[in-house]
Amino acid sequence: MRTEPQAPESIDADTYYAVVGPALQAAAKIAAERGDLTLAADMPAMLALIEMVNQLSAQYHEQAVEYEDAEDWLHSAPAAACVMVMQEAKFEQAAIGQCLAALEAAYAQLAQHQVTAPAVELILRGGLQLQAGERKLAAFTLKQATRRVVSEIEIWRESTH
Repeated sequence: MRTEPQAPESIDADTYYAVVGPALQAAAKIAAERGDLTLAADMPAMLALIEMVNQLSAQYHEQAVEYEDAEDWLHSAPAAACVMVMQEAKFEQAAIGQCLAALEAAYAQLAQHQVTAPAVELILRGGLQLQAGERKLAAFTLKQATRRVVSEIEIWRESTH
């Protein structure tokens, strides 16, 4: 994840509909179930959002989109999604930068230890369901994936601390 995000408003409507929106919706619902109505303060759910946007954007690019700046977009989309969440939660610009740096560091640790790997299959299944137009089923699958990522993060955190 790059901490110098693409401006959230530069994500085109098709990509938002296919990738960012469903991931945001799943992560927000799980964060709300966990007591955070803005998603922004639930770090495991934010990390799940990053993992989902990473996986879904790569899958979407692979199967549906061909454009020159795809590589840059793939790396900046997770940060752009996080910025959307933090802007909605009314974070100040300086706080957004600090939070992105913290999320990037945390996500790097998760990747190094393959903490989110057990959820990748669910995320990709949700992506295929989205591409097939099965949005309700995809929403359910992505919520399951979010729960899995959050659970894996909490288990890993407890085992390392």
